Amino acid sequence: MNKPIIVLLLTLTLVSCQKKSNLVIKESEFRGKTFNIHFKSEIDTMIIDFQDSTHQIFGDLWAGKLPWRISHYDNTNILVLDNRLIGIKKKSENSFDCTYIGLTDQSFTMSERKSKWNKELIYGIWLKKEDEKEFDNSKNDSIQRPPLPPAPEGFSEKDFKWPPYYIITNDSIKFYSSYSVNESSIDINNTTEFISMKLNHSPLIGIEWIWKIKNLNDSLMVLEKEITENGSILYKYQTLIKKR
Repeated sequence: MNKPIIVLLLTLTLVSCQKKSNLVIKESEFRGKTFNIHFKSEIDTMIIDFQDSTHQIFGDLWAGKLPWRISHYDNTNILVLDNRLIGIKKKSENSFDCTYIGLTDQSFTMSERKSKWNKELIYGIWLKKEDEKEFDNSKNDSIQRPPLPPAPEGFSEKDFKWPPYYIITNDSIKFYSSYSVNESSIDINNTTEFISMKLNHSPLIGIEWIWKIKNLNDSLMVLEKEITENGSILYKYQTLIKKR
């Protein structure tokens, strides 16, 4: 075989290998990132959050924290979300064309969503905006106040907290109200937009599941809360004020 033909074959082999290499999508391209999910037939955009081995979709579809992985068959990249198979190919840097493979195939795009806020801003003491004045007054010993309700067994009047407030750390949230303290572990998503929890209050108040942060700075947090109340899922807007 003459030299030009050998060089040509080697070149074609190299180009072929490079093309195959470019087709391969790795789990590192998703891990620790958050993406917008946009179906052509839908107006709303959902959000998917990838952790090391689990994912969370925020929206009306596929809710829950479930396993994920990337699989490859021949030259096809497959995103496996629990038991759902999605064919994926790279559209551009941090953007993918996807096809959900089911009885009816559905096409959508995923594009990386960047972080909006510093996670450290979430940590601290938070209370409802309308309770700020009462909270400040509660710290002023010169203001005369009515007698406190009797402390339940195991508590003293020093344990009384009013108005209600939250304390958020990097892994938990506590809600103080009167003589009660409710606590839950929390999970803050990659882009610091969602806080997942199971903060169980009284049957009247219900359970807080997800806080969607609409605005955040060092003194204010505007939320859309997902709450279970009397067996129904409700969405409530609330503004919290940070106290130091």
